[in-house]
Amino acid sequence: MEDLDSFMKRLSSGSPAPGGGAASALVSVVASSLASMVSSLTLNKKGYETEKERMLEIEKTASETSLRLRALMKEDEDAFNLIVSAWALPKTTDIEKNKRKGEIEKATLVAIGVPLKIARESLAILETASYLAAKGNRNAITDSACASEFAMAAIKGALYNAMINLKSISNPDARTELDAKIRLILDTALDIYNDIEKAVKKKLA
Repeated sequence: MEDLDSFMKRLSSGSPAPGGGAASALVSVVASSLASMVSSLTLNKKGYETEKERMLEIEKTASETSLRLRALMKEDEDAFNLIVSAWALPKTTDIEKNKRKGEIEKATLVAIGVPLKIARESLAILETASYLAAKGNRNAITDSACASEFAMAAIKGALYNAMINLKSISNPDARTELDAKIRLILDTALDIYNDIEKAVKKKLA
């Protein structure tokens, strides 16, 4: 993964890639790191002895998730470039037009698939944040809350990037199936997020 300064410089440039998808993956890395931090703050603390095994598991999973998300940052950028290349294909003859159309469709499916992966990874982090908010170190409850906020932002950001490409899918059945996947992830995430918010507010009261 490139260093943060380099990525942020490219993100703020006039180039369309990296864009919102890669940024969403980065935000999710932050969420994963916060989840790992809370698990570390819970480990070996008095009153949380029964949570040791689960916290060790969260630390391990968070590290693995972070690595996958870092890779997805690059994948998202590559997926956009794939679409650009497909649109640039020649379209003079009917054969060229048909080939170009097929390549655009394939590239678009990739460009939808990558943010869906980001959203699913982020959903897993959100589920972890929910557990940490309930069972983790109470003194780190706001960190669990922040992990939840970042994970939810990453999910929404990634799904927006999937949604914008749906209209380019010519197969109505494929489009409907992808739309259903997007909405399922979002609805599931919102339910978890709302429960976390209620739990956090209750503990902070």
